[in-house]
Amino acid sequence: MQARTLKAISLLLHYPDQALIDHLDELKAATDAESGIKRGRLDALYQHLAQGDLYLHEENYVALFDRGRGTSLYLFEHVHGESRDRGQAMVDLLTMYGESGFDLPPGELPDYLPVFLEYLSQIEPAKARLLLTEVTHLVRNIGENLAKRGSHYYLLCSALLELAGEKVLDVNFVPMDFSTEQEDYDKLDKVWAEEPVTFGGACSTPDYGNGSGESVVQFIPRAGSQNTAAVETLGA
Repeated sequence: MQARTLKAISLLLHYPDQALIDHLDELKAATDAESGIKRGRLDALYQHLAQGDLYLHEENYVALFDRGRGTSLYLFEHVHGESRDRGQAMVDLLTMYGESGFDLPPGELPDYLPVFLEYLSQIEPAKARLLLTEVTHLVRNIGENLAKRGSHYYLLCSALLELAGEKVLDVNFVPMDFSTEQEDYDKLDKVWAEEPVTFGGACSTPDYGNGSGESVVQFIPRAGSQNTAAVETLGA
């Protein structure tokens, strides 16, 4: 598993700000340097972010990810919606983070995809690949819906599938002019029904050290961005 690529994708999935735009070259260098994804896989997204207006990027981001479950970056929302099961799933995921010494960023929920990818970038590669594989069905659905919306962000989902060793998204992509988009958001808010994300197949706390442990982690607005520090430590 390619740690720097995971971290770069995590940063690119965060709410866009000037710090992100200023460091696109460093992010591109990081994703191009590792072999986990095809070189140039994300070039169209980098070009899109570099050439567009930041305020429009921000507006588009909110329209994409904060309206409708189909493109939500909160993994448990695709599985549990607003049911009570989501709370226990959060606790289980936080437990897994804590056992690896991973501190949740302030103001974030544990099932936020960029946070999950940041966690994967800090753990042993084989374990990271296994956990990423457990959520690829959700990543694929998110990516397909982003492609249908005409968003270059679908490329990030395709890259994650490639990192997990799965088939990348095969779509007829037509970029959308979000500045004139009149989407029926109520249609996007229909309830999704996805199978729970299962890590290991049972309900105990994972023990990845000896391979005997099993766990079920079945897989909201964000706090201020911290992209500057994160990008600057990408190679750390």
